[in-house]
Amino acid sequence: MTLLTTKVTAMKNEVTFLDLRLHFQTGRAYIISGQGRNRVYGYRSGVWCNLGDVDSADWVRMVKNVISREGEQQLHQQLLQYLKDHNYAKETKSELEFNALQLHAARIFDDEAWVEFLRFNRKYRPDVAASARLVRIRPMCCKMPGEITQTMLEQHKSTNTAPCPHCGRWAEYELMTTTEMEERTNECE
Repeated sequence: MTLLTTKVTAMKNEVTFLDLRLHFQTGRAYIISGQGRNRVYGYRSGVWCNLGDVDSADWVRMVKNVISREGEQQLHQQLLQYLKDHNYAKETKSELEFNALQLHAARIFDDEAWVEFLRFNRKYRPDVAASARLVRIRPMCCKMPGEITQTMLEQHKSTNTAPCPHCGRWAEYELMTTTEMEERTNECE
């Protein structure tokens, strides 16, 4: 048992989502037996999080434990369903589950800079979406008015581009007031 495994076991009830936020995946080959060209190798997959290099299976178990402890099983299932509904890369069930755990540990659904923040929260957490600081824009790609978060706009101000609320493309945009948005929406219909 490694020092990290002992440390993690001792802190099991104290581990938080912040501790488990995945930075990148790790891997390491090791010798199981033999010498020279008769060596037999194994491979250990892991993740680097704020706790350090943790075995992937242990990390998955710890994230699931924190989700259960915090009572967020339903939110996790909603995030997993959202990823399944938007599975454009045709990821496997296990890859989707791993990605959902990774996003849950990062608290992505609370981050107003997440491109999918409004879509996800309007569907599953309308109270969070309603409290977000929204900006009305008219992207040049679709030329239809829509809303994005203020945080998203601020992060990409230097490029003067934002994700289109309709098609998702990054495009230049113009800011709109509520009145302009209502007028232009009526023009589009």
